[in-house]
Amino acid sequence: MKQLPLILFAVFVCGDSSLSPSASTQKVWTPTEISSCFKGPELRKSKIDSRVNPYYLRGDFDGDGKPDFAVMILGPNSESSGLAICHGNGQRFVLGAGSVPKFSTWKDDNFLSSEWEVATLSQFRELVYDKKAGINAKGEVIVLWWEDGSAYIFWDGEKYRWLSEPAGGPH
Repeated sequence: MKQLPLILFAVFVCGDSSLSPSASTQKVWTPTEISSCFKGPELRKSKIDSRVNPYYLRGDFDGDGKPDFAVMILGPNSESSGLAICHGNGQRFVLGAGSVPKFSTWKDDNFLSSEWEVATLSQFRELVYDKKAGINAKGEVIVLWWEDGSAYIFWDGEKYRWLSEPAGGPH
C-alpha cells in the first residue's frame, strides 16, 4: 500500500510525457480545410505544431474573399518551425520550416511566436512604422509579436513578404 503514494508522486513530479515540449505534434482537431491542405505534396511530410494555442489563424490573406489558414508547422527534414499557408483556392505555401530560400530575417528561419494574430489592412497600416513597406499587401496580415519587436507576413499578389520592426519603431 505504501507504494501507491510514491507512484502518484512520480506521476505528479515527472508529469505526463505527452505534455512535454517535445510532444508538439499531438493529435488535435483541425478544420477540414487544413486537413485537405496537408494532403498536398508541399505539406504531406510536415507536421502541425500544436505547442501554441491557437496553432492556426483564419483570415483572407490573399484578398480574394475566401477564407485562408496559417498553420504552425514543423518541417519535414528538421525540427525547424514555420508556417503553412493554405489559400481558399487550393494554393499552398511553406514559410520557414527549413524551406529554401529562407523566408525571414531570423536565424535559422525560426520566427514563430506564441503571440500572433490577424490584422486587417487598415490595422496593419496603423501598426507598421515604415508606412511604405507594406503598401503592396493585398489581404489581411499575420502579425507576430515579441517583447523586442514585431513582424508582419503579407501577400503582395505574387508571394508572401516578411517585414520585421523593432519595438518602438526604427532606432
